[in-house]
Amino acid sequence: MRSLIAAALILAPAALAAQDSTPPGTDVERIGLQPGESASFTLASGNEHQLLHRSAANARGAITISYRVEGGQSTISAVSHTGYPTSFSVLADPDGNGGFEPEGSIALPGDGQAVTRTWPSPLGAINVGHFVGGPGGMNRQ
Repeated sequence: MRSLIAAALILAPAALAAQDSTPPGTDVERIGLQPGESASFTLASGNEHQLLHRSAANARGAITISYRVEGGQSTISAVSHTGYPTSFSVLADPDGNGGFEPEGSIALPGDGQAVTRTWPSPLGAINVGHFVGGPGGMNRQ
């Protein structure tokens, strides 16, 4: 019994990190995606950073990010309708242990043009966020 509880405690953080079970209407800093998933959201001002608010893909100012793994390669596609350039960071957990590591960033022009970036190997669960740019220079580095 103790070993089952210990295993559950060890695996729970990784499972939670891989899932995005945020209640509707909640603003978050990052969104988790598994291969084959996509998410749409708008940006909201946080104290010193951008928050993500789930929305429909056709909502005014929406950003949509899609993630897939095919032929051993990971591809992230993103479209932004914000009207201004921004970029976001990608964290990945390729071995599923909950230890997300930086995998780079993706710049978006904000004009509805799709941007795609491919990695040569599976990234596992990913986490996107830390949007830089936008009105008032939110999160400008």
